[in-house]
Amino acid sequence: MLSILASSAFRRVAVVAVAFCVAAFLLFAFIYWQTAVFETRRINGLVERQSATIAKAPGEQLLWTVNTRSAHDLHWVSFAAVFGASGDLVAGNLRQVPPGLPLDGKAYRLDLTQLDPSRPDNEPVIVVGRILPDRRVLVLGRSIEQLAELRAVVIRALALGVIPALILALGFGMLLGHRTNLRIKAMQVVLDRVRRGHLAERLPARASGSDFDQLAIDVNHMLGEMERLVNELHDVGNNIAHDLRTPLSRVRALLERAGRVCTTREDLGQAVERAVVGLDQASGIITALLRIAEVEHSQLGASFGPVDLSEVAHEVLELYGPIAEAKGIEVRLNLTSAATAKGDRGLLFEAIANLLDNAIKFTPDNASVEMAVFDAPAGPAVRISDTGPGIAPKDRDQVFARFHRLDQSRSIPGSGLGLSMVQAIVRRHGFSVSLANGATGGCIATLLCATESGTIDAEPKSLGLPALPDQTPALQSG
Repeated sequence: MLSILASSAFRRVAVVAVAFCVAAFLLFAFIYWQTAVFETRRINGLVERQSATIAKAPGEQLLWTVNTRSAHDLHWVSFAAVFGASGDLVAGNLRQVPPGLPLDGKAYRLDLTQLDPSRPDNEPVIVVGRILPDRRVLVLGRSIEQLAELRAVVIRALALGVIPALILALGFGMLLGHRTNLRIKAMQVVLDRVRRGHLAERLPARASGSDFDQLAIDVNHMLGEMERLVNELHDVGNNIAHDLRTPLSRVRALLERAGRVCTTREDLGQAVERAVVGLDQASGIITALLRIAEVEHSQLGASFGPVDLSEVAHEVLELYGPIAEAKGIEVRLNLTSAATAKGDRGLLFEAIANLLDNAIKFTPDNASVEMAVFDAPAGPAVRISDTGPGIAPKDRDQVFARFHRLDQSRSIPGSGLGLSMVQAIVRRHGFSVSLANGATGGCIATLLCATESGTIDAEPKSLGLPALPDQTPALQSG
């Protein structure tokens, strides 16, 4: 019970219920106040008009009117009396002129005991006193006890309406608090299992769209990312040990062999050079991993700005043009528009360079690679197409994992971290990268520089990219 009363759901319902009661009280008080003011003004005007009318009647008619008025008032609601100049009662149901009553023909509010001291109750009365032309005094009054009855009715209606509503609201709050506690306890059980290492656990979530369900969905996304990172860290540790063991073992074998076999300075220098190459390979793997970690965890928002993707593509082509030319590969650059993205220029250069480097690596000698910059419907994009072996659909997600290398690429130099770097840069910017196979073979890598986008089709027509030959300017690597 204490946990239910302390729950946020019960507290919110209780606050709303109290606010409702206060609002209802103020509303009823306002209604009563307006009714009382209106009724008091009406009675004031009525008594004043009646007093003025009776005062104009002749003497005998005036006395008859006062006696008739008092005789027919069985409930003591109306009061009327005529007093002589000396204050003695001539006619009516009052014993004396109320002390302190101004005789100016205006309505005043008095207590009934001021009109008749013998009456024990103290109900309010509207009274008008007026001096007649013959120096006699006319006093008319009317009880406004019905206003007190109206107040009692309002209070009774308030009690009959608000108190059950308050009890019902608090009961509903307790029920809601109990259900909330059950949801929280279920979440605590799952989070406790996650804390003990069961990262595959997920919070229960429904499709109701409530705050708890949205929170559960967000936490599940976070847990999924945590599980992915932990598994990736585990795989990275294994892959680092595997990939560093080969070059380090090779270096060790070279140095041992050099110590046993090398007899001249030249032979020893060659062995040292081969050992340095192996150490450089191991150092390159470590440097690439550190660079990926730097991209994933650094704060890059301040360095974001407009980036001309056409200029970046030109610079990448200038850097990798000689490498492609050495293999006899023709690299064509097609620009269909001045595509501008918002991001870090250096990182986008690195991502495009890694994609082009992969395309050149896996493209056979004397073939071609095509790089296009254009504005897709979802945003600016860069597409790099090669004529290599392509990537099977089942392997397209795995190639972005660190140290993952396909069977056909085992013989090609590399560490398996290039696409991991691209993935890290893409995630840091909120962009997307996709891989697909071309209609005639080869791999098509598309970097979509838009923070909110769906899937991107690998076919140029679906992105609004014109046919490349003879319609766009081309810059060849040679």
